[in-house]
Amino acid sequence: MSARAAAVLLICCLTLLVAKTADKTVASASGENDDLVVTMTLHLDPADIKQMVDSDLGGHFVLAEVKVAPKYGKQVAVSLDDFVLLDTDHNDRSKPFAANQIVGPALVIQRGPDEDTRKKAKSKPTIGLGPIYTSPGVELKPDLGDPSKVKVHEDSAPKDSPLEKSLAARMLPEGKTDKPAEGLLFFALEKPKMKDLQLTYGAKEYRITLRFR
Repeated sequence: MSARAAAVLLICCLTLLVAKTADKTVASASGENDDLVVTMTLHLDPADIKQMVDSDLGGHFVLAEVKVAPKYGKQVAVSLDDFVLLDTDHNDRSKPFAANQIVGPALVIQRGPDEDTRKKAKSKPTIGLGPIYTSPGVELKPDLGDPSKVKVHEDSAPKDSPLEKSLAARMLPEGKTDKPAEGLLFFALEKPKMKDLQLTYGAKEYRITLRFR
């Protein structure tokens, strides 16, 4: 085989490998620092998420199975705020959502006739730290006309719904522990590719970084 043919074959193999990684919907990674080991499995496919928690969560969330294992019998503090999932392709990031945020009030977008409603729409805070996101159940009114003339309000949702209770019971428990802690986390990222996802855990001095390639 000539050198040129070998180079072409190598490029084709690498292209197929990258494409296969991009299409993955389940991947695991593990990392550690001096105090603990973090193991995480990400699920991107809404159908898989529905099988696991009885809801696809509107297709807006990445589900993570997480295990935090202290080392050498040390006591560590587990906090959801220590986890950040980053989509490196779009520079979008999300911390874990609480159950009441996932199934909480939806944002309803409707036509608005005046400047005042347009200002409210622009200043309305959005859920999540990444792309503009509306919680599951959002109603988008058709034929908005001029997209600058909209008004946004929250639509009430029942509190303590069965789904909210189920998600809360299965989430990674917070608090101090010297035993392994396991549970689920939910990150609001819109249709990321697995190869672009990066998880950081903890402050800079003891940070753990996981890649899911």
